[in-house]
Amino acid sequence: MKKTIGIISREYISDYKEVKLYGFRQDLVPFLRKYDINIISIPVIFQNENEFKKVNEIIDFCDGIIFPGGSEMYNIDYKIIKYLYEMDKPTLGVCLGFQIMAKAFNGKDRVLIESGNHASEEEYVHNVTIKKDSLLYKIIGEENIMVNSRHTKKVPYTELDCVAYSDDGILEAIEAKDKKFFIGTQWHPESLLDDENSKKFFDYFIESL
Repeated sequence: MKKTIGIISREYISDYKEVKLYGFRQDLVPFLRKYDINIISIPVIFQNENEFKKVNEIIDFCDGIIFPGGSEMYNIDYKIIKYLYEMDKPTLGVCLGFQIMAKAFNGKDRVLIESGNHASEEEYVHNVTIKKDSLLYKIIGEENIMVNSRHTKKVPYTELDCVAYSDDGILEAIEAKDKKFFIGTQWHPESLLDDENSKKFFDYFIESL
């Protein structure tokens, strides 16, 4: 039976008549289509405090969850992350998803004053150094990798394991070592379609389902 990955859809405003929509970067679809899995979008009414129970029903159906990039965080995001952690359901957070995971575990976020090295549309922007005692290192097998980077905030602290940093000291990856797969990356591995390290990363995520 095929495994199912749920992607938490984020709010955004369309250019046409400023209609509110729910979605995620299209990069995720071609990357995930490489695998023999089902993919479902999970739209969330973020301002509705009663939404958590409804979302849980969909989350329980999924074998793994992806928190993609975006711009706004909400209280329900933290509830979902904590629930996924407690259930030990494979969870991948990307960019905003990484920041949500960090803040759910007493983390802080700050605006990047100098974001030029981290807000770029280039494929490879800066180096990331991965700690050798991390699951991320076990997955990728490299201590230093080049990544893309397009974020304007940084995470100076979280109670999750901080396992990778850029050369200018910005936290780039977090994980929970005691879980099957609970990893957040500040960069966008899904946007590097032909990158070998991104393939290893997603391969492991799919295998953990």
